[in-house]
Amino acid sequence: RTFLDKETLMYSSAIYDAVAAPPALTNGVPQPSAGLVFKGSLEEAQWRKLDTLLDRAQIQPGQSMLDIGFGWGGLSLHAARKYGCRVHGITLSVEQKALAETRVEKEGLGHLITFEVIDYRTFARKKENQGRFDRVISCEMIEAVGHEHLGEFFWAVEQVLKYDGVLVMEAITTPEARYETYLRTTDFINTIIFPGSLCPSLHALVDASYKWSTLTLEHIDNIGLHYAETLAEWRRRFNAKESVVRKLGFDDVFMRVWNYYLTYCEAGFR
Repeated sequence: RTFLDKETLMYSSAIYDAVAAPPALTNGVPQPSAGLVFKGSLEEAQWRKLDTLLDRAQIQPGQSMLDIGFGWGGLSLHAARKYGCRVHGITLSVEQKALAETRVEKEGLGHLITFEVIDYRTFARKKENQGRFDRVISCEMIEAVGHEHLGEFFWAVEQVLKYDGVLVMEAITTPEARYETYLRTTDFINTIIFPGSLCPSLHALVDASYKWSTLTLEHIDNIGLHYAETLAEWRRRFNAKESVVRKLGFDDVFMRVWNYYLTYCEAGFR
């Protein structure tokens, strides 16, 4: 809560209102645009991201939706509130489930939203979940799956989707040119910040999907620059709350590590 937006609590990339930066002039000659100019607050950008995920899923009022790795519940709450969807969320975090359920109760949406602590593979093998959901959304959960289990993820999704169902994923990916080396090495993120995590390449995701399911890729959005902006805003908010962080018992080492993490990731997306 020291750096996430105050309304959705999404710990994933936002999508800002963005326009191409004005072209620079070199000797009076306009040059290609130097990136994007981002508008609006982090809160506005996170709401836009949630709307984008639901729009991509072509959510219809009253449909059933599975939220795999629901985090602090922001997406589930928005889907239920905006569309009257019946949402079931699964996670491995007892702490996230507790806070998300508090938020659901506060908004009076308990009749539409349920949360469960369970592995997605175990969930998919339960007979009562076969073909249960109209839509499945997974927002930056795939990074915790691991390369060798990507196929199982898509298999599990297909088990719980209805025949005409839709899967929407938000994922952090690794460029193809570096992926094979990345698989054989370790870095700051997968050893210190998120131990054991892996950001798959796009090809790895598509290949696993086609080998383990009949799901078909329909659309891709690249929001990498939006993630860089999100991380920059997280870092600004985190440092503005330094006194709060220190009162929670965190020291100089943690402050430096967390700043390095946010800057490291921002640089990667830029």
